[in-house]
Amino acid sequence: MSGATAMTAPIASVTVLEDRASVTRRGRVRIAAGQHRVVIERVSPVLVDKTLTASATGARVLDVRCERYLAPWRDPAAGATEPAAALRTERVRLEAERDRALARRDAAAAEVAAVAELQAAALRDLAIAAARGATAPGAGDALAALDGHTAAARERRVLAELAADEVRGALARLDERIEQAEHEAGEQAARLVIDLVAGAGRPGEPDRQAEGHIDVELAIGYLVPGAAWRPYHRAVLVRSGEAATLEWQTTACVWQATAEDWRDVELVFSLERPSLGVAPPDLTDDEVTARRRPDTIAVEARDHELQTTGLGGDAPAGAEAQVPGIDDGGLGVALTAARATVVADGAPHRVPVSGFTSSAWVDLIAIPLRSPWVHVRARLTNTGAAPLLAGPVDLVMSSGYVGRTEIGFIAPGEKLQLGFGPQADVRVHRTETSERDDAGLLGGWNVQTVRIAVRLSNLGSAAREIVVTERIPISEVEQVEVKASAPDAYLLGAGDRPGGEQVAQVTARAIDDRGLVTWSVELPPLGRRAVALEYRIRSQRGVAGV
Repeated sequence: MSGATAMTAPIASVTVLEDRASVTRRGRVRIAAGQHRVVIERVSPVLVDKTLTASATGARVLDVRCERYLAPWRDPAAGATEPAAALRTERVRLEAERDRALARRDAAAAEVAAVAELQAAALRDLAIAAARGATAPGAGDALAALDGHTAAARERRVLAELAADEVRGALARLDERIEQAEHEAGEQAARLVIDLVAGAGRPGEPDRQAEGHIDVELAIGYLVPGAAWRPYHRAVLVRSGEAATLEWQTTACVWQATAEDWRDVELVFSLERPSLGVAPPDLTDDEVTARRRPDTIAVEARDHELQTTGLGGDAPAGAEAQVPGIDDGGLGVALTAARATVVADGAPHRVPVSGFTSSAWVDLIAIPLRSPWVHVRARLTNTGAAPLLAGPVDLVMSSGYVGRTEIGFIAPGEKLQLGFGPQADVRVHRTETSERDDAGLLGGWNVQTVRIAVRLSNLGSAAREIVVTERIPISEVEQVEVKASAPDAYLLGAGDRPGGEQVAQVTARAIDDRGLVTWSVELPPLGRRAVALEYRIRSQRGVAGV
């Protein structure tokens, strides 16, 4: 652009939101006092024009705008890349030339075949004449002429095949050029054009004028789509005897396809949502209708997931209980990372943002209703200064990568637990039986008795302590009652044991108000243990679904 001063303003910092990014460029240029136009090339062509801002130190910004154009290295007028239309026209010409070469080859092959038939007929006639003792004057000259025709036809066929192969190679190379031209035809570039008046800084700013020139510092900011980030975690469990520590690292998985690379920039990952706005939600009518009370009460069993924000923390006395949200009370959460490079390739890039090391309590848990395995559980406290955002977690032990799990929002000081996969040398077997005793004609209650037996086997040479968890239903209606039997009400007999073997049964248990029944089972080396649970569901007549 004539009459403009080109300057370099690399990307200094980027704030990545959930679905966009805020880019800040900074640069310095030395110009004379007066009005100038400064141009910054190679910016993202997808930037949002209404968010474009510019500020200067040592000058006053009059106007800033973005100009989009076809990149000069893609411009057909520059001669760097041929237009796709011209290449396609050349391809039509080459296809016609290839067809002509193939036609010449086919004609030459047909001529060779015809001359071969003539030669065979001539030799047959000479053989018949020689058998009859007759002579054919000029037969040698005729055969020599046929040989000459055959050689010429074969030469034309070979030349036609060579010409066709050459045209095929030219077509293959032309197809690559067409593909490249079509790929590059739509690529656009953009530049920032800034009009400013040098020497019109704010009062109180230092004088940057030297030798008739002024050092002007520019800061340009704008929003770009095509960028996103999500939290991603990595947990490394290190066990040394009875003690264990967990090394936690939080990374930001960031993608960007904004057509400009972020090289060695300061990154900030924010959870603010400016696109949501401040408009209140629409209100809808809630209609209330009356209906006749049914004669039969229908109930159904359903699974309910316990919703918690964590395992609790050591809160100071008198502190009010608060439920943390991902927006942190509307202020949003921002994580600052070290300088990093994220290229505009659309691929995920992991950028570390925080981490901590905490002591971990490792034990073995078994939930036979959900899984036939005994799992390794690690409990720890978020000792970092920042909250742990909800997201996937890569699990790593001394053996290497063991799997992936997910966590919810964990506040600083909050406790959490992670599962590191099954313990290979422990087995669990669960059986469940149910008996029903319906009410008689004169009334009463329907009684359903459920018995659960869980057997554990230790195949290793080390003793194991396992926490076994089962559950009993919780009734929400007064017409249905659920009551757990005494711990020793259901003792496993010889018929309940595999092969009639004697297996020690653990009866000490704990039941909480959510219906979870817990046993602490000590498994000796190569030993077996069992736990049993019995509960009764009593429902009145007229209750369906139980």
